[in-house]
Amino acid sequence: MGNNKFSKLYNKFSELLPEKDIIKCNTGLYQIIEEMLAAIKIYQDTNLGTSSLVPVIFDSIDIRYGCLSVDYYGGDEVVQHIVNFTEKISYKTCEMCGNIGQLYCSSKWTKWSNKKTLCYKHAIELFYYQIT
Repeated sequence: MGNNKFSKLYNKFSELLPEKDIIKCNTGLYQIIEEMLAAIKIYQDTNLGTSSLVPVIFDSIDIRYGCLSVDYYGGDEVVQHIVNFTEKISYKTCEMCGNIGQLYCSSKWTKWSNKKTLCYKHAIELFYYQIT
């Protein structure tokens, strides 16, 4: 996992990320996570106190079922849209390198296997199967 690279995000967005172990994913998703946090910070700095916006605090940012899963509290409808958009982008982003990817699974039994969004190169390296 990319804890060293993600430590920059903890320093930059400390008011959104209260603990250092919240982000639990590979560094291929660094860019989209950084963009999500930046968008929320800008929106929150601009609108906090002028609307019904509640300060956003993230509980966890990790991978579930092959895509990004973000748990947080606070925010409003705009924050929810930003988070949902980021999660959707992760369905097409290789979690290892950040290139365009698709959903793969660790065995031919897709129902019980581990799923990852990977580019073709990383799917081959990790012996993952394409989901058809």
